[in-house]
Amino acid sequence: MQTVTVAQYLARRLGELGVEHLFGVPGDFSLTLLDHMLADGRQQWVGSPNELNAGYAADGYARTRGMAALVTTFGVGELSAIDAVAGAYAENVPLVQITGAPPTAVAGRGALVHHTLGDGDFGHFARAYAEVTADGAVLTAAGAATRIDEVLATAVREMRPVYLAVPVDVATAPVQPPAAPLPVGAADPRAVDRFRDAAAGLLAGARSAVLVAGHLVERTGSVDAFARLTAAAASPVVTLTSARGAIDPGAPQYAGVYCGDLGAKRAVLAVDTADVVIEAGTLMADAVTGMFSHRDDPAHTIHLGVHAATVAGRVFEGVPFATALEVLTGLVDGRVLRRELPDVPARGPEPGETLDQAALWAHLQRLLPRGHRLVTDIGTTFWGAAGITLPAGTDVVAQPVWSSIGYALPATLGCAVADPSRRPVLVIGDGAAQMTVQELGALARLPHPPIVIVVDNAGYTIERALQSPQAVYNDVAPWDWCALARAFAPGVDLLTAEPGTPAELDAALAEAVRTPERCAVLHVRIHPLDVPAGLRGLADKYQGR
Repeated sequence: MQTVTVAQYLARRLGELGVEHLFGVPGDFSLTLLDHMLADGRQQWVGSPNELNAGYAADGYARTRGMAALVTTFGVGELSAIDAVAGAYAENVPLVQITGAPPTAVAGRGALVHHTLGDGDFGHFARAYAEVTADGAVLTAAGAATRIDEVLATAVREMRPVYLAVPVDVATAPVQPPAAPLPVGAADPRAVDRFRDAAAGLLAGARSAVLVAGHLVERTGSVDAFARLTAAAASPVVTLTSARGAIDPGAPQYAGVYCGDLGAKRAVLAVDTADVVIEAGTLMADAVTGMFSHRDDPAHTIHLGVHAATVAGRVFEGVPFATALEVLTGLVDGRVLRRELPDVPARGPEPGETLDQAALWAHLQRLLPRGHRLVTDIGTTFWGAAGITLPAGTDVVAQPVWSSIGYALPATLGCAVADPSRRPVLVIGDGAAQMTVQELGALARLPHPPIVIVVDNAGYTIERALQSPQAVYNDVAPWDWCALARAFAPGVDLLTAEPGTPAELDAALAEAVRTPERCAVLHVRIHPLDVPAGLRGLADKYQGR
């Protein structure tokens, strides 16, 4: 059998996992690696102006494809990307950080080469990555293929990022091509049986239940399986702010967005009055629970995690998320867990005479097309998105657990590359956008470019809402965002607008929707102290903590 290089082997394994693009920034230690990875044409290169942007883009890509690859050079490149990889770890996003490393002999003798700390220790950065990844390896020629398989299988199984450092000489070492699928593990039948018995026991005495959809429903590709569970249970369903695409908002069981007592009133009622709470892939962090104001009731809760399920506080390892969904569907099918909730009218944003947060989100709610992706940063835009009703087939891509501002702009690139059929609509504050603005050039040149709405409130308004609203450290320099977009994409036919009234915003949004072939950049100025209702509630809790 003809051999392939280690780099080609890695590219083939990534192709099997649906990875058709490599994100990153080249460097001298990664050039040989990239030449061999790209030689077979299984992946296309998507370069970024910096490694942090590339990491955020890979994160957005993985949320769509289920896996992504980020390629950087040793030291300076991989450390630039580590914030993005840490965010992927916190948010259950599987990707692989691939580092082009110095030759094995160079590292072995501790040579004082560039991109090192000058101390002869070449292990600093692999040790740093061990803190924010589920598995990792510095490859050697002997056993490279086996370690690649083990590390990638961990990423898929654990839904976490992993790390591979590939020295220059190892990248070209010969190995046999992949001969079998990756071994990603399976359910433990005995654990599944014990989980089934425990869940059946808890449900036996229940007259009602509520389903709480968390981020793993979408992250694991389980939307259809979750729909089967909701249909079988006929119980109310709520979504966390991190799981807006888990269910069609027009479904009869849907009771709204749950964010502790800051959520929709109907959602709060559904959770608070249920005999059993079924948490499907939730991570109850402060930003998605209204500063921990959610119902925390382990004795009456069934929780489904990545590969473990919990019933009334009892943990069953070896029960993958998809398997647990299937088990619960069988248990509730035919049971009378239906519960009618009183009609509590939804209170979304209402536009007024001025262009403020309420007007912005009311118009977006009305004009956002079906099937698009709403991408937001963790600031005011995240909380604005939390308060609107989405059309069918639309989800929200955000990073509420890691909450690294600037994430959304490069993540939009990853989403658009991963699935060109779903046009992203990016809504981002000016403070966040200034951090990762360089990716505007790539967004504008996409065959299917996004709609970009920069909410200019002259700085970090989410911080103003939480504390010290007049503090100088929350101010940022004003930028001309429309001119900036044209500077980043000279010669590209852009749609730019600076709407100053609700009517002008309406017209600009309508034009952006009508011309999907053009990247639209809308510069919307908002008063620095104007915040969405959800953020006002969060700020009150933060200040009273």
